[in-house]
Amino acid sequence: MIHEMTSFFASALLTGLLACSAVAAAPRPDCTDFNNNDRLSPHDRQWCQALAFKEKYLESGFVEAVPGDSGRAQGVRSHLGTRFSSGGSSSVSGSVSIDELTGRFRLKLARTDNTLYYGRKIQISGIARSGEGALQVYSHVDVDLWQLAAVFVDKPVRNQEPPEEGLILKGYLRTDVAPGAKQKFTAQLIAIGGDFYLLLAAPDGVARDISLTIDAP
Repeated sequence: MIHEMTSFFASALLTGLLACSAVAAAPRPDCTDFNNNDRLSPHDRQWCQALAFKEKYLESGFVEAVPGDSGRAQGVRSHLGTRFSSGGSSSVSGSVSIDELTGRFRLKLARTDNTLYYGRKIQISGIARSGEGALQVYSHVDVDLWQLAAVFVDKPVRNQEPPEEGLILKGYLRTDVAPGAKQKFTAQLIAIGGDFYLLLAAPDGVARDISLTIDAP
């Protein structure tokens, strides 16, 4: 009896491991015209949608980490208005000027002592300009593309892990600002407790005469 039970559990364990291996080894579907391909299962159509989102993120300059050393900003002047909302979107608007930026720097744009608003998502849009030296503006990214894709397909597959690694993106989208040029940008601020930061970098080491104009929502 004990031998039979041991054999049963061993067989069940082996079957489970083989099933897991089969799932892990499942090939990517053919995503050609996936929205109009009735041969795809709902699972594979959602997979294709997640891959399409990933491609767009990569084309938009997604990076997992910001290169360069921690730096500093000198001569920072700001005129900002902040609104925190418990029922809607929180926002920051106004203007910031920086005389000189070296390396990689987190610029604080907002702060609150109200723990209710800690960690809130704040997205800003505006125009960045660098008078001398290239400038990079980074938008914080933390997104599950598999779950995001579920919102956009007719028959979403929920409560399942992503079918492959790399569909959960954590990093940054980069906007490049050429010296002497103006560039539109959109950025998700980095929330650390009640402080909210915009990540900037001078890829050539130094950027000067920087201005940021942040639109009102």
